[in-house]
Amino acid sequence: MIHIKKQIIILLNCFFIFTLLVSTSIINKLFFALIFLFVFSTISNYYFKSKSPIYVISIFLYGYILSYLNNVDRELSNQFFLSTLVLILIYPIIYYKINLDKIVKLSGLLLAIYSLISFVIVVLYIDSPISEKYYTFFKEYSSGSNGLREFTEEGLLSFHTGTAPFLFLSLVLYFESFINKRNFFTFIAILLHIYIIFISGSRGTFFSALLAILIIIMFKASNKIKVGLVVLGLPLLFFFSFFLLQNTEIFSSEEGSNNVKLGHFESFIESTNFFNLLFGNGLAAKYFSKGTNSVLAHTEITPVDMIRYLGVILAFLLYFVIIFPTKRINAYFGNNILYIIIFLIYVLNSMTNPTMFNSYGLLVVLWYWHKILKEEENLIYKIEA
Repeated sequence: MIHIKKQIIILLNCFFIFTLLVSTSIINKLFFALIFLFVFSTISNYYFKSKSPIYVISIFLYGYILSYLNNVDRELSNQFFLSTLVLILIYPIIYYKINLDKIVKLSGLLLAIYSLISFVIVVLYIDSPISEKYYTFFKEYSSGSNGLREFTEEGLLSFHTGTAPFLFLSLVLYFESFINKRNFFTFIAILLHIYIIFISGSRGTFFSALLAILIIIMFKASNKIKVGLVVLGLPLLFFFSFFLLQNTEIFSSEEGSNNVKLGHFESFIESTNFFNLLFGNGLAAKYFSKGTNSVLAHTEITPVDMIRYLGVILAFLLYFVIIFPTKRINAYFGNNILYIIIFLIYVLNSMTNPTMFNSYGLLVVLWYWHKILKEEENLIYKIEA
């Protein structure tokens, strides 16, 4: 049992790391297949009380089947459906009592280091012979990008890997560790995470992380620190917000990204009828969006896309099952309240950013389920022959 657990931990670490660093490569799929075959050959005789993974996969299976009746992006439809299989990993994680926090923190730290190294090679050493070749690799295998965001008149540098929003989770876990036990390594990891999230140009991830950090402080810090946070933090928040409003277009409907999202939503309303609102058009269904004046299969407004794909009823059930993976009410209280709030912050951010239903977003769901389900008694029990 102990020997098997160690092997599973190694495989899970490899799966998380390769999913985050080179998300479009086949390597992470191979590690997932190894975990699947290895684990379920040893615990196939066990009955699993939580059916949430099955519910989510079934909902996406409906959307996948329906997609063959409509005009969709077939490759994207395949990706949507296959990505949900990751949720099956909750069974071995719970069964072997694996500490997923450690895996998240390690893989998140490696992602931050990888992003920093990539930034140095691509941006700071742009004239070096290796820079262009490296950037080609970075774009192809890490879904990386480099450019300017239209937050200011001059533009703001944006450099990130495609899985950068995952750093939200590893950052808050490092910060929670720092609150519990302060050490220099954790402090450096926090600073690195904040810097990489900042240069990624993702407003949602940056502000979500700040909010989660404030909530962790309110939950776990001493009263003296809480008072200091209120006394110093509120004025800083006021001046920071005033600066953003006066000197950037970060909250303006005229800002490029915001304007595009408004166009996506308006086009969704215009294209809706009773049938597709109720039943959906299938995973990765295409529609014309005024946001980009083009036909799209996927936008940044995730709930709208889920309604387009699955219909309003199944879209609601999908979010419900993800947020409430067990029927036991007491699982959502006690120490888990903090983790529920952190996850809900991520969910809210994902509603205007495509950070939920993909390879790294479902890893965040996996972490949340592990927090909620790990204390549930008799989650897994053996069927007597």
